[in-house]
Amino acid sequence: MVTKVRGASETPPTQARPKTRVGVLIVDDDATKRFALRTVLAPLDEDVVEASSGADALRQLLRSEFAVVLLDVRMPIMDGFETAQLIRQRPRSELTPIIFVTALDQAETDMGRGYNLGAVDFVFAPIVPAIMRAKVSVFVELYRAQQELRRYRTQLETLVEERTIALTAINRELEAFSYSVSNDLRAPLASFDGLSKTLVEEHGKELDKRTIANLKKMREASERMASVFDGLQMLFRLSSGEIRREEVDVTVLAGQVVDELRAADPDRNVSVDVAPEVSVSGDKRLVRILLSNLINNAWKFTATKEGPGISVGREVVDGESRIFVKDNGAGFDMIDSHRLFGAFQRLHSQSEFPGAGIGLATARRIVNRHGGRIWAEGVVGEGATFYFVL
Repeated sequence: MVTKVRGASETPPTQARPKTRVGVLIVDDDATKRFALRTVLAPLDEDVVEASSGADALRQLLRSEFAVVLLDVRMPIMDGFETAQLIRQRPRSELTPIIFVTALDQAETDMGRGYNLGAVDFVFAPIVPAIMRAKVSVFVELYRAQQELRRYRTQLETLVEERTIALTAINRELEAFSYSVSNDLRAPLASFDGLSKTLVEEHGKELDKRTIANLKKMREASERMASVFDGLQMLFRLSSGEIRREEVDVTVLAGQVVDELRAADPDRNVSVDVAPEVSVSGDKRLVRILLSNLINNAWKFTATKEGPGISVGREVVDGESRIFVKDNGAGFDMIDSHRLFGAFQRLHSQSEFPGAGIGLATARRIVNRHGGRIWAEGVVGEGATFYFVL
């Protein structure tokens, strides 16, 4: 026979949480009736509290919370209905279940008025103990479950707050590190680019064509790296600072971006349609960067298209106003749509469409900072449409 000994790594059996006693309030001016009700509820093993009048009941409700109130209808000075009305007027007890206790011959009159005052049930004298316990136990267990949910919610909120603080600290450290690295690498990269340029300018006649071509490739690579660092620093800057919302004229900003693109690339003939009177509530500086990245993206990916076209506008779908930037360029496979907005994620080769792979990641960060959302739809060879909502 083998005797199994629990090892240190084994988890002990889960112990049930001890039942917490909850309060039940009995309100009746007759001490004999209160004693009878207490006796009936004794098997439930809960904290039964007595009140001899409506005023006394209100005082008890100020001191404690109760799972349910058993309220006698016929009481002098302040009857059960008046007491119920005052209970419901107090925020702390406005949702506390009330079971009215009344005589059977008063049922028709009392029930209508009682339910109007928020009663959850009625019990008629003479009381049947089993029925009374069953009704009360339902609300006791409901109250206990609500308390447990409240406890879990508090724990969850605390946990989320702690994790958020920790994640924020980690993100700040990571961004500070990345910013430092990009700055530290920029200086030697600039020196490398400058030396390559000087070598070509001062000793170009002494170098063969292959060497000059390699130096040119080295300079192009350093320029791409510098572009990556610029994009990274842009992402870091977008993570901090206050959002200052105002009414932003998208039509004007988009027009400015298109004018800059035409000036930088005068040989391209791209048809651009910007809808009039398009505006959005957002940070003007960030919205301009957002539009610049999306329109630049459309401009770049229509480079190989005959009759390239870009449109910027607004549409309303199911009551939601969304801005779009649409092009008829290279497009993309929707299977890869989840990769579009990641930093350094590219769906096309560098030789086909050059770039740092930062633009759409920047666009998403701007939209996220506004509490909005951004997404894209596309078809390979037929173009893409980027939507955003701030």
